Amino acid sequence: MKNIFKTSALALVLAGSLASCDDFLTVDPVDKPVMESYYVTPEALRSSTSTIYSAKTWSNFHMNFQWKMDMINGDMYYTYGAEGQWFFGTYTPINQYINEGWKGLYNVILFCNSIIHDIVPICGGTITEADKTQALAEAHAIRGYCYYVIAEVWHDAPIVENNSETISSGNFDLPRNTQASIYRFAMDDLDFAVANLQPSNADAWRLDVRKARALRAKLGVTMAAHKDYGYDREALYKKAADDALYCIENTEALTSIDFATLFDVDKNNSPESILAIQCGSLGYGNGRTTAWSRSDLLADEQWGGGKGPTISLQQSYERNDLRRKWTFMKNGDFYPGLSKANGGYTYKIVNRMDGQDTPVEDRNEMNAHVKKYIVGKNADTGGLSGTMQDAANNIYLMRLADVYLTYVEAVMGTADATSDATAMKYFNMVRQRAGLSEPSSVTYAELLKERRCELAFESQTWFDTQRLR
Repeated sequence: MKNIFKTSALALVLAGSLASCDDFLTVDPVDKPVMESYYVTPEALRSSTSTIYSAKTWSNFHMNFQWKMDMINGDMYYTYGAEGQWFFGTYTPINQYINEGWKGLYNVILFCNSIIHDIVPICGGTITEADKTQALAEAHAIRGYCYYVIAEVWHDAPIVENNSETISSGNFDLPRNTQASIYRFAMDDLDFAVANLQPSNADAWRLDVRKARALRAKLGVTMAAHKDYGYDREALYKKAADDALYCIENTEALTSIDFATLFDVDKNNSPESILAIQCGSLGYGNGRTTAWSRSDLLADEQWGGGKGPTISLQQSYERNDLRRKWTFMKNGDFYPGLSKANGGYTYKIVNRMDGQDTPVEDRNEMNAHVKKYIVGKNADTGGLSGTMQDAANNIYLMRLADVYLTYVEAVMGTADATSDATAMKYFNMVRQRAGLSEPSSVTYAELLKERRCELAFESQTWFDTQRLR
């Protein structure tokens, strides 16, 4: 009930705190002849579409907004300043992080719209129709994902389909579309992507039809959870199940992928990754090591001493869950990849080194700290962390375990439980990787709990809470 209340409270504040249309409609003018002489090779077009995956394009969203959702859903404890407002679910009108999230998502949409309406139409030279179709499909897929997130966070919001056309019209007074219509728009985008993407891509980080179907599956179960929008819920669940199963059957088995290393720099774009913000270009990369790390033993710059897993989250994990250690740190946990200069890092609630009376690291209110996404100091990562308050490990927007659990949800549909053999096979593969027992059936409440343990600190649990039936 607390989560549902906080969700409603945030939606109201977000609706009243929207940035002006100018903030997400403004685009820098580009000389047309230069554009037309540039987009004449497939490489130039692919260079353009790479921007919709880059951390720089997503920077306002992932640096200043995305992970705050782990506080609103009750997974992360932190109570100070504007960030702390997210934990309590009470926001002042000047909370800057809300505005950054809004601008951040519409900035990505601007890039997608530019590819769809401004770049692809002027392509020439050796760029083929297949090249153009691929570019369009990637842009539609990313735009569809962004509108899915906007619908989940703000509920009603403007749909900006063509920035250039809107700017040319001079009419920036855009109405808000309903959440139901935004979902439909996102589904149209993902339908286009699924119909036009290739089965595979030479760049592991780019979308292909398999990954687009995974994204569509998540949108499908989200839409189907709404009883009052007039959707054909059974058809949506069936479509989502088919999409998720296609992705699962055409991807390396989850049980062959090590959960412990999923969030390290050297595991970027592994088979687990469905869609991830590409953080290899430092300066706009992953800021979680800085924002979440406990002390300068773990990061060159840090302010995460007060952050930690809530008691509720800690109690969600079964005793032998292998994911727990790689999600948050508890007393006695050892991490060889952190603080390598000291032979690794052992977490202590209060850390006194060499018998000193003054703690090097003091306790926080949760007696635990976050581990997921924390990769260590610059020296621990070969120069890929710490010097610019970011790191090069990618940020997942969707990963394979999510697809497995989405399939179970889709098969369950409107029922309260399932014992379907295929659904239980994939549910239990998630648990098998975690070192846990494998039941013969699962309830909806148990599925949500499994999702929380698997996806903690990945900004997913809040969306799951909103689908609560």
